[in-house]
Amino acid sequence: MATTMMKTLMAFLALFALLAASMTFFFVFNNNDDTTSPPPTATTTQRTTTMRNTQERVDCFPDARSSAVTLTRELCEQRGCEFDKQSMTDNDGSHACFYRHEGGIRYSVSSKQNTEGGFRVHLRASGPSPFGGDFKKPVLDVRMLSNNLIRFTFDDMYANPPRFRVPLETNLPTGGAGDLLYEFKITDESRLAFVITRKATGTVIFDTGPGGLVLSDQFLQLTIRLPSSDLYGLGEHSHPTFRRDFSTPHSWPAFARDQPPGGDNNLYGVHPFYTCVEDSHGNTHGVFLLNSNAQEYALSPGPMLTWRTIGGVLDFYVFLGPSPENVVQQYTQMIGRPVMPPYWSLGFQLCRYGYDNLSNLQRAVTETRNYSIPHDVQYADIDHMDERMDFTINPNNFSGLSEYFDELRGAGMRTIIILDPALISNVSGYEPYLAMKRVSGNIKWPDNFNVPPGSADDDGSMFGFVWPQGKAVFPDFFKYATQQVWKELIVSHRAKLAFDGLWIDMNEPANFGTNEERPWNWPEDDKPYWSLHCGNNTLDDPPYRPLAAYIHDWPDSRKALSDKTVCMNGVQGDRGQYRHYDVHSLYGWSQTAPTQRALRAATGERGMVISRSTYPGSGKHGGHWLGDNNSLWSHLRDSIVGMLNFNLFGIPYIGADICGFFQDTTRELCLRWMQLGAFYPFSRNHNGYGNREQHPGAFDDEFGRMSREIMETRYWLLPYLYTLFHQAHTQGDTVVRPLHHEFSRDTRTYGIDRQFLWGPALLISPIVEEGQTELEYYLPEGRWYDFFTDEVTTGPVEKTVSVNMTSKPDLHLRGGHIIVLQRPANNTHFSRQNPLTVRVMLNATGSEGKAEGSLFWDDGVSIDTYENGDYLLVRYFANNNKLTTTVSHSRIGLHTAADLRYEIVIVHGVTSSTDVTVKNVVGKTVASSSQFDEKQQKLEVAVDLPVLESFTLSWN
Repeated sequence: MATTMMKTLMAFLALFALLAASMTFFFVFNNNDDTTSPPPTATTTQRTTTMRNTQERVDCFPDARSSAVTLTRELCEQRGCEFDKQSMTDNDGSHACFYRHEGGIRYSVSSKQNTEGGFRVHLRASGPSPFGGDFKKPVLDVRMLSNNLIRFTFDDMYANPPRFRVPLETNLPTGGAGDLLYEFKITDESRLAFVITRKATGTVIFDTGPGGLVLSDQFLQLTIRLPSSDLYGLGEHSHPTFRRDFSTPHSWPAFARDQPPGGDNNLYGVHPFYTCVEDSHGNTHGVFLLNSNAQEYALSPGPMLTWRTIGGVLDFYVFLGPSPENVVQQYTQMIGRPVMPPYWSLGFQLCRYGYDNLSNLQRAVTETRNYSIPHDVQYADIDHMDERMDFTINPNNFSGLSEYFDELRGAGMRTIIILDPALISNVSGYEPYLAMKRVSGNIKWPDNFNVPPGSADDDGSMFGFVWPQGKAVFPDFFKYATQQVWKELIVSHRAKLAFDGLWIDMNEPANFGTNEERPWNWPEDDKPYWSLHCGNNTLDDPPYRPLAAYIHDWPDSRKALSDKTVCMNGVQGDRGQYRHYDVHSLYGWSQTAPTQRALRAATGERGMVISRSTYPGSGKHGGHWLGDNNSLWSHLRDSIVGMLNFNLFGIPYIGADICGFFQDTTRELCLRWMQLGAFYPFSRNHNGYGNREQHPGAFDDEFGRMSREIMETRYWLLPYLYTLFHQAHTQGDTVVRPLHHEFSRDTRTYGIDRQFLWGPALLISPIVEEGQTELEYYLPEGRWYDFFTDEVTTGPVEKTVSVNMTSKPDLHLRGGHIIVLQRPANNTHFSRQNPLTVRVMLNATGSEGKAEGSLFWDDGVSIDTYENGDYLLVRYFANNNKLTTTVSHSRIGLHTAADLRYEIVIVHGVTSSTDVTVKNVVGKTVASSSQFDEKQQKLEVAVDLPVLESFTLSWN
């Protein structure tokens, strides 16, 4: 009997062990789907299952930041959370109202199943969520998309209709996961917690252990513990530093808004993407939340990050890098590679809101030209329009604008005009409005909604009020018919006014005076007053009032989510399938691609679109500027951070308004901004209405000279910049690059944001302080050659140099790289015809020195030249006292490069030179002359060689 019982017990234990092993399969993934990883250690289990210290509390009442809320124990406990009055008294940065680790809302694992490329975990909720509308059937879907990309999504299987998902066209891997760089492990089934670990190092890069998961209709939240506080990205906001600050709890809203930079405000676009350097070896990962509803990012010591959003699903993508640059490449592979800008768009650009008439615009151009400052693009802002109406020209103040634009273009320049989305409805015969109405192309009110009086057109379109003096409608770019009408309007308008690019503004979309007595620009004596009112509803005023609403409260005014925009219950899409509540932050994104297609149809060329509102994927079709900044030194410095962030976001064509948009600039500030702005990828001096003039010819002779010199420096570098954009367009590289992307093992670079790189080879150290007399900067490991003086410095080293009002930024070329330069001219039409200079920066002296680089060249304007093979690509390699140039691709008969020639080759790091030989593509020695500077270790060789042919240059 005992033997029988023992056998039965052993069989039971064996079966239990087998079941346990099979269960583990669902929770642990590594290289081999048929093997399991070791169970979590006691330390790991403890970290994810025990009560956290006060700094790891997950805030249950983030809206207590609102001036309209006074946090009490009663309010906290109504949300099912725990209250600690002592935290309010101590003011130690911990949260006074926080999610319970035991009790309260939580999700446990109820069952699981394998799926293609991953698995699904069915969850069971315990306890109500704080804001109602709990998911009926919450699930966690995990997919291993590739060896360096994992996706996991929290959704509601029983949602009817299905929950909103962002209609972003993504390019996801389809070839299988292969040898995974990561491991996904569920560490707590009773209160769902999981970690993602980098296998090579054992570093946990994503840890949901802190808790606080909430899945409900209008409030979704996930908190993670981060491997380090070296985190970058998340936008769009203005920040004084590139690396985010975790020293105290702080939150930022994300919801597209007509909001100038400053403070913690949500600005024009939304970019829920960050990168994080995990360790001193530079291992880096990135995380993207594909969600477009109003959201917020909360950082707190730990370091921890909490994501909150009020709709859709939690759709996360984790990119494993492992280098910082790899992460951006992987991210842009998914959302779309950056657009290839036309060559002319890399030239200097000039704009002003408030020229008021053609004469003032012409004078700004002439005064800039008088100082021989390179100038490629001239703009016309909304004051060139007839009563601020799109697709019109002011017949009085801007009569002759078309002829003047033709004159500029005949001299090699290009022109860009502005377009706002809102179309006025009360002007008889205004064709843009009529054309949109004919196709029912605007944002509509929902059916069976009690529309406020005077707020709907007779076709149900929602009225608003923006720049034109009358009620306006808002085109819905999710509709195919709207895109077609938009295209026809642009094509038709270009027949009247020649332009080469389009600047789409106010596309958050902006509306004036929402929920107020009247818009700010409604005539005071024009009564009765009117403005768009959205009423009380759960879309404009959701159960959880997000930071994007209450951060804008006034002492006597509680702001709705619709503040400064249209109502959240607006209906969009060809089938009315979208609520504006869900797609609001996609408005500018949805407008950018149709505008690019229309521009190309109108011009027959590549063109350039610059959009104020952006979302992931916007960079595939256009660029961005950092918005309506102020003429402040802090905004000059912040622009570097903004520029670095948008390179992470896949929008490398980026810049700020040089000299500032609001307020009068000063001479010193504008001069330093011209010097910094010469190294923005999008380099535009833009002024606001009523301010003092700030174009570079408006000051004095010295200002004009210094502006010319720094812009000529930019134009020398344009072939290199254009090549960087080619690499961004084809590989997803950043153009403007933080130092830690190149020196990820040097922890001193992690916090540097007053210096930046163009690609890997050019380091820019600008002067960014008022009255600055010393410039301090860091040169990382390697040889660095001063761009202006050729002086060589070996890093790592911190340098301090004296500067005065005539000083330029310090520029350094990095050893190991080769760049191509071109003699500047008054604009790129002429500079592109000038000969080229090759600068070789050896990474060591003598025969051991090496360097490499490349040049991409095409006609600068045609569409899809790389995709169609209509380009020239030259690769350069220096080694063993020899430079080899190889034409790796050349379309036969490429007329734009037929007359392009090399003029000079400069090699830095040469210790001696007695015999210089240049041979052409067939090995024949060709004529050359050389000069050697032993002190500067520089060899300069004059040549006359076609760029279309390979050659070699040897010395010694």
